[in-house]
Amino acid sequence: MKFFIFISIFFINSFALTFDEATQNFKDKKYIIAYEQFSELALNDDANAQYNVALMNYKGIGVNSNKELAFFWYEKAALNGNLVAQNNLAHMYYLGDVVKKDLKEAQKWYEKAALAGYGLAQLNLAMLFDLSTNEDKVNQAFEWYEKAAKQGVIIAQNNLGKMYYTGRGVKTDKKKAFYWFKEASDASNAIAQANLAMMYLTADGIPEDIDKAVDLLTKSSKQNNLPAMIKLANIYGSGKVVSQDYKKAFYWYSKAKQRNSLTALFHVGLYYYHGYGVPRNVDKGIDLIREAKDKGYKRAESFFKINNIK
Repeated sequence: MKFFIFISIFFINSFALTFDEATQNFKDKKYIIAYEQFSELALNDDANAQYNVALMNYKGIGVNSNKELAFFWYEKAALNGNLVAQNNLAHMYYLGDVVKKDLKEAQKWYEKAALAGYGLAQLNLAMLFDLSTNEDKVNQAFEWYEKAAKQGVIIAQNNLGKMYYTGRGVKTDKKKAFYWFKEASDASNAIAQANLAMMYLTADGIPEDIDKAVDLLTKSSKQNNLPAMIKLANIYGSGKVVSQDYKKAFYWYSKAKQRNSLTALFHVGLYYYHGYGVPRNVDKGIDLIREAKDKGYKRAESFFKINNIK
């Protein structure tokens, strides 16, 4: 799943005494005073203060949320060369957030910050290009992912690994895919952990290592990654690559069910119906499987036909 990074949690430092005072007031949670001080500096064309005023307006910190005013100050700060503001301004154009959606403007501002070396803007620009079916843009996506990945941007590392794995925008290279998946996985990126796990599980470009695969899927699942939960539950339920453990399978299907997975809903019902890893409860099992059927899950339809249940 692709998403764009919008910076909203840190403040740009400045050397002006009044800016330092404003920053300290913000840290001390004296938000109203901090906002007044940043505003005064912003009116004097301090780009960092303009960014902070924009952020406080956007998030409603020390002032009622006002995204129109946030956009105004992000634009001021962006025009004054603030890279984070350029990234955030681009994001507002990308989303159509209080301004008409404009992908050209989004690209323009992402590019300004990306060309100046701002890693998160490089990631966002890459993801913007990655949405395209145009070969040239896909190639550019690869280039920007690579730049961001080399700066340690974790999402870019995973996405770069995926491009190497699939051969999108670059020649397929499983070793490089493994390298970048591992970089992101070591930084606790849940998606990269799952991607790396699948390479270990299927011996895809690397030697098979079931223990590492299960460990990585578990780590990813604990971060609420739905595909990892389903895969881990399947592994424990089937008993094909690890010792069969219905309790663990039921646990992870139940977790995935909380994420509104129809696959998990069906399997939780099935486990109740058969008493796999949980005390048998036929009625509850049928109710859950029927719910999956009503929501269009094909295997649930087959269950009722095979078992001649109305």
